[in-house]
Amino acid sequence: MSSVQSSRRPMNWHGRPVPPRSAATRRNRPDRDGFVSLGLRIAGLIGSFPKWLWPYLLPWIIGILAIIFICLGVRDVRTRQLLVPPVETPQSLSERGYSSAFLAERIMASMREIGQDAESIPHDTMTDNDARPDIQIPGPEMSYASTVRFVKGIVNRPDVVVHVGITKANDGANAYVAHVRIEGGPFNSHESAVPFEGPDLEKFIHDIAVMAMRLAEPNILASHLFTQVQNTRCSLAQCDYREIVAIYDEVITLPGSEQAEWAHAGKAWLLTSQKLSRQAEQETREALTTYKDSAVLRASLGVALEQQNRIDDAIAELRAGANEKSKTAENLRLLGDVLLHAKRNAEALSAFRQAYEMNPDSVNNLHDWGEALVAVGDYDTAIDKLSSAVKLRPDLAPSYETWGRALDHKGDLRGAARKYAQALQLDAQSLTVREIQLARLADTDQDGDVADAPKPDARTKPVSNPPAALPFQASLEARRTAGWTAMPTA
Repeated sequence: MSSVQSSRRPMNWHGRPVPPRSAATRRNRPDRDGFVSLGLRIAGLIGSFPKWLWPYLLPWIIGILAIIFICLGVRDVRTRQLLVPPVETPQSLSERGYSSAFLAERIMASMREIGQDAESIPHDTMTDNDARPDIQIPGPEMSYASTVRFVKGIVNRPDVVVHVGITKANDGANAYVAHVRIEGGPFNSHESAVPFEGPDLEKFIHDIAVMAMRLAEPNILASHLFTQVQNTRCSLAQCDYREIVAIYDEVITLPGSEQAEWAHAGKAWLLTSQKLSRQAEQETREALTTYKDSAVLRASLGVALEQQNRIDDAIAELRAGANEKSKTAENLRLLGDVLLHAKRNAEALSAFRQAYEMNPDSVNNLHDWGEALVAVGDYDTAIDKLSSAVKLRPDLAPSYETWGRALDHKGDLRGAARKYAQALQLDAQSLTVREIQLARLADTDQDGDVADAPKPDARTKPVSNPPAALPFQASLEARRTAGWTAMPTA
């Protein structure tokens, strides 16, 4: 586990604080349609060949493009998207510039922020609003997106649509009621109302987004609420998780649903965060009787067992999860972390390497891998992994601290002091007393400036993998790109 832990700090499973994240520090998203442009570039290159070769190459070009198109279509048909159509808007809002399309965009942007601030407890995956490329197909009113929608209608897997209608309330100048209704997905026909009164329309938009997430993506909202509670730095006795528990209990009442599986895992993570690992174990084992092949539940169980210091049992469960068909890079990362905690460094490095192959942009895996490499004395490779981690998450103080330790072990005290100084600016609790002293020496070093660590934008509210505003992935079938976090050990 992470070398620095505190029960009073907001943490994810690894013992790292959960900082507010600005747009600059949000998780980088993989370019999902990058291979489309690659295929087109290859086709263009082939087109530059002599014309006498074209009759031989043309069938191959057509075949390559057809395979690309089919693969894209299959992926997107299986991926359920979350959409917000233009909002029914009263004239008073339209006159203030809040048009139907603008409100839909703002609601989705707020939903994206909620999803991007939901990394503390496992949940189903979110996808980018540009995850589905819109390739124009020859013919009237035809495009790639419209074709995918047509196929989804045939196979009865429609997207999830959040319908929002806003009406004036009474005669108040700034009194409105938003009616939110879900169409499609496991929560089809769920609806609720959001009353509001006041001049702050951005707060009204946020309240609508929260309700939309509560109705359409409750597990993601629960993880977001957990992050908010943790960021208050409350003690175990003071933290109030009742709303989160209520969300999970509501989802679990849907027997056999794909969301219920994640709700069980999330509830177990929540129990583990409160040092109730035995209850978490019981919750997970009961859920596994229904979801026998669940990788996320195996991960939840492994984390609960590790908190009880049952390391061998934890490793066995995490290995089982890492061997499931539904495994993600996170399963392998969790396995590697527990192996590292058990001083089984070679096995831990292997697990981190496999996790990297599945998801090269996993910040947590890059950090853990770097930590493991420091443990075995491979400082140069560790620095490479840690530098990659901070490029993706410049606000991750423990990565600067571990980077500093790698330089410290190499004998580069000045370089180590500068990295400690960067970590100190972000989170003093991530450092030891000696590291803080070195960081302060770096601040007074007149021979070189200590680079300022990037700081979250104070004007941006705290803000989910392949993740953005529209749409969200609510399917376990496509969750190989999913990410989740676990809780610290006792």
